[in-house]
Amino acid sequence: MSCTWRTRTVTRYLLAGLGAMLILAPPLGCGDKKEQPTEDSREPAPEDSREPAPEDSHEPVPEDSHEPVPDDSREPETEDAQAPEFADCPEPTAEEPLAVMATWRKDPTTTVIIDWHVGPDDDALRSFCYKEVGAEGWQHSAQAEQHASPHSERSIHRVSLDGLRPGTEYRFRMGEFERRYKFTTMPGDIDDEPLVFAAGGDTMHWAVFLETMNKAVMEYNPDFVIWAGDLAMDDGEPERAHLWDYWFETNRNTLINEDGRVVPILVAIGNHEVLDGYYANHDDAAQTDDWRESVAPYFYALFAFPGQPGYNVLDFGDYMTLIALDTEHTNPVEGAQTEWLAGVLEERADAGVPHVFPFYHVPAYPSYRNKSGRVSTLVRENWAPLFEEHGVKYAFEGHDHTYKRTHPILAGEVHPEGVVYVGDGAWGVWTRTADPERWYIARAEDSLHGVIVSLHGSERHFRVVSNLGEVLDEW
Repeated sequence: MSCTWRTRTVTRYLLAGLGAMLILAPPLGCGDKKEQPTEDSREPAPEDSREPAPEDSHEPVPEDSHEPVPDDSREPETEDAQAPEFADCPEPTAEEPLAVMATWRKDPTTTVIIDWHVGPDDDALRSFCYKEVGAEGWQHSAQAEQHASPHSERSIHRVSLDGLRPGTEYRFRMGEFERRYKFTTMPGDIDDEPLVFAAGGDTMHWAVFLETMNKAVMEYNPDFVIWAGDLAMDDGEPERAHLWDYWFETNRNTLINEDGRVVPILVAIGNHEVLDGYYANHDDAAQTDDWRESVAPYFYALFAFPGQPGYNVLDFGDYMTLIALDTEHTNPVEGAQTEWLAGVLEERADAGVPHVFPFYHVPAYPSYRNKSGRVSTLVRENWAPLFEEHGVKYAFEGHDHTYKRTHPILAGEVHPEGVVYVGDGAWGVWTRTADPERWYIARAEDSLHGVIVSLHGSERHFRVVSNLGEVLDEW
């Protein structure tokens, strides 16, 4: 697709952009994309995905276009912003770090991981102080681990906290930075109040796309966000390290609410996190930590979850399980990963976990690409039967840059007891045109979107919203 065409169509994405600032991720020009392998080996972003937008073309999210959580559902906390310091909380010398991120590797009802990024000119103090909201003074302190951000002068500080109280709000402060933030542990159960999260993938061709979509989903006050790969589009290349600076800055500015609550992020790996995109493209591919880090240096350094080996499971008490999978990027689908997945699903089915959601990048049932593609076929042949056998009802997919919801599918046919596949990765990227005539597609849209999932007891509700706050689908 030509650059001329892209220039004519950019306003479809940013119609109300008069108020947005393009301090955001710079695009790649038309002539600087190297020749890519075939779809089955490396599936690049479309050639129209990195064109500059006109300065006046971005669109702020309309204030009245969302259906927000009621005002009294998450009352702002206004307790002392100047909690007394103690020895492990030094006097602040700077306002805020370059990036702040919350996530988990263990049960989110009693744990949290906080990352913050510092630059070469920061003091880089590793102290971390926290307390339950409403408590007098700082109750606890910890020391962060530190490691380098790949191909960057930044360092990442990481604190892992255990033994927290479920459903509890905590205030925290880190290092030399003055700003106070909050995190909230997930509830011990969801019988009385719903748990709300947002799902999507393929997050940033332009950071303004990421910004507007984040703002749209924040109207629903999600407890956390999951993204199924293709995050900053770094391709594992050293010269693209700066894209992560834009990505983290945008999330710092949009996924932290006015009261300082940091919305946790969970991610899976995609082809654009990996040098040459796919495991099969490397003659020296090996299922080792060192090899995976060599081809996906940013992904493994920047995110605590899923961590090595690139796929993982996260249990929320006994009511929900999230499973992050690797669709042939740093691990093959077949073999160890599928064997691990079978065991994970069997254990959760035996335990009666009511909500189990796998999320991964390349779709089993694509809305744009060819269904017979190598990786999609591997996912259908290896994972779909396990989903069906163990009662999974929904799986989140990405990669195709559209919105799609399939009919429930069982044994390759539409069936009311089957699995619904929701995707296809258009949170903050140039979209493609889905094919709604495919037998398995129930709904498809050419739109940036996020999926708002609400769980209450055993009930599920899904609402799909665009970057402009429009409701695209609901069930």
